[in-house]
Amino acid sequence: MSAFKTPAERFLRDLIAIPSITGYEGQMKDLLEFAFKEIGLEVCSQHVDSDRYNIIGKLGEGPIRLMLTTHMDVIPALDESKWQTPPFKAVKDNDRIYGRGSTDAKGSLAAMMEAVQRVKASGKKLNGSIAIAAVVEEETGTSLGSKKLIEEFKPESVIVGEPTGLDVAITHKGAIRPVITVHGKAAHGSSPRRGVNAISLMGKALNMLDSYGQRISKNVDPMLGRSSFEITMIHGGERINVIPERCNLYIDRRLVSSETIDGAFGDLKKLVNKISKRLRTNMEIELLCAYPPSKVDEREQIVKTALDVLSKNGLRRTPVGFPAGCDMWVFRSVGIPTIVFGPGSLKQAHVIGEYIDVKELGLAVDVYEGIAYSLLC
Repeated sequence: MSAFKTPAERFLRDLIAIPSITGYEGQMKDLLEFAFKEIGLEVCSQHVDSDRYNIIGKLGEGPIRLMLTTHMDVIPALDESKWQTPPFKAVKDNDRIYGRGSTDAKGSLAAMMEAVQRVKASGKKLNGSIAIAAVVEEETGTSLGSKKLIEEFKPESVIVGEPTGLDVAITHKGAIRPVITVHGKAAHGSSPRRGVNAISLMGKALNMLDSYGQRISKNVDPMLGRSSFEITMIHGGERINVIPERCNLYIDRRLVSSETIDGAFGDLKKLVNKISKRLRTNMEIELLCAYPPSKVDEREQIVKTALDVLSKNGLRRTPVGFPAGCDMWVFRSVGIPTIVFGPGSLKQAHVIGEYIDVKELGLAVDVYEGIAYSLLC
């Protein structure tokens, strides 16, 4: 095992040690307030709900010219017995740092923190201010923290930290997350004909839903790839000896730039009604949460500046699409020029054994710092 040498590595070590699973981000408050103050930032804690706060650190005077932001929540460790290292203890080995959130997205936050620390230490006079914002609840798709953030803060430009592999992303996918419910009729397990088995009915519906998913996947975006339709959870039944009267199917439907929330959900509602009639059963669909696909014009200053800085650091100077969701859409909804950029591979997000490459982490610090100087000095 190796030592954590740079400030970003040490910040990341401390961030991973806090199991800030969505809903439990309140555990991050003290650490981030202390760390931001140690860097030399003016710190503000913005209450979101219960014990959860967005933590904002600001350097400089005047309007916020650049805000670096990412989410502090992570998904659960899943089956901890399958991890080679403890999920909530950072381990550095073979130029990688392992731990839940190392890539998604505490690596971005750690790199942002060192970058702003460098700007502070440089003593350079800033034209305006730069801020870091660590926000709550991105992983559920609600962007709850970022929605709260823009109620109070309106920066001139934003970089959302996500694992883009050090590419500048100017667009991302949207999503709808519906639940389909099949209603049956409960009965004693010994007398199944007296009831209607909701799980069996849902099984028949799955074939038609699968055909729909195959049709959706033919919708291709040049920067974002294919739209998608995936069944990610199914719940049904109450007891092993009772015919189930209800079965719920949860769906993750990803949208590309040509699609809208209303259009995608309306299309799915029509399909559910069709299946319901064909199976002669009671089916309903409810939208749990959604966010739109988003994009920023390549001519915006934040895009051009970021690409120039990437080029100076020997990185690819071609904008890309981010094939997942993120908080970018919140800032674009109020007209703020925003890009997505950060270290790490999206392939490492949400997996067992998540890690980030140390070299990428360091390069991200250089890029964030370079963008800050270009925009504020």
